Amino acid sequence: MKLSVTFRTMNVDNRLNKICEEIMIKARNILLPVLIMLLSASPSLAGSCGADRCWGAVAIGKNGQSWSANYRSQQGAINRVRNKCNGPCSTIKTFYNTCGAIAKAPSGAWGWAWHNSIEVAKSEAMAFCMDNGRNCSPRAWACSK
Repeated sequence: MKLSVTFRTMNVDNRLNKICEEIMIKARNILLPVLIMLLSASPSLAGSCGADRCWGAVAIGKNGQSWSANYRSQQGAINRVRNKCNGPCSTIKTFYNTCGAIAKAPSGAWGWAWHNSIEVAKSEAMAFCMDNGRNCSPRAWACSK
């Protein structure tokens, strides 16, 4: 009789061990991919400003130009260009998680663009400027990612 009880106890223990093992395997198979996804996604969700949207701005005025990058808010990016422009900046354009550029002609014509590539943003800003003016040149550019 004692042998039988021990045998049954071992059977119950083995079943419990198998059930626990199956639960652990299922939990690992579900939780591990979720954990990996969260850990790998979190750096890509936050830009270098520490937020999911990094704001930047480019600006031109009568006497100068300015740029800002990697601000947590649009207003922060705007405030930076206003404070750094040589005199009042009359044209301010904002962008987030990309690059922005603004070009200006001596006549006052201007153009601006945004793109993932700073070179493309500058080129497109120049093209928009030349639609209305001549001798355009890039005045301010920045990337906020």
